[in-house]
Amino acid sequence: MTTAVTSRPRSRGDSVRPFTVGALGFVLLGTGHLILSVVAASATPTQEQRDADTAMRESTFALMGLERTVLDVFNGMSIAMALLSVTCGLLILAALRHAPALVRRRTAFGWTALAASLTALAVSVLLLPPPPVVVLTVTSCAFALSLRRATTPSLGGTPGQSPPGGP
Repeated sequence: MTTAVTSRPRSRGDSVRPFTVGALGFVLLGTGHLILSVVAASATPTQEQRDADTAMRESTFALMGLERTVLDVFNGMSIAMALLSVTCGLLILAALRHAPALVRRRTAFGWTALAASLTALAVSVLLLPPPPVVVLTVTSCAFALSLRRATTPSLGGTPGQSPPGGP
């Protein structure tokens, strides 16, 4: 007796859920960084940290007529990047809420989020401690999974609309 084995096409799954995970990863990354910065600033510094802070305060440079210490620039860039990470994550979540078709189909929106996440991951692997590496690995995988599950955009038409003559 022979039995025919047929396979059902596998469902691609929802592409919005992993994209949401990626966006929340950006929010977590920035929020975690800001919290860690506050905790570190309020803790009693070690002698090594005091020496590093002193050296960074003594080293200054001028750019466009403004003189800043290396510590000012370090702290300013750190806080600004954390805030931008939170903002990007929140903007992605808002876009998903109002236009989920942006990630149900493979669009530049999804590819841009993945590219930003992978770029930040590469920098983190080279220069940062493990927590951002872990968060950005999960974030990058989530964006990639979302793109894998998304459908290819149809020719002619905007995301979320059926092509001419389509359903």
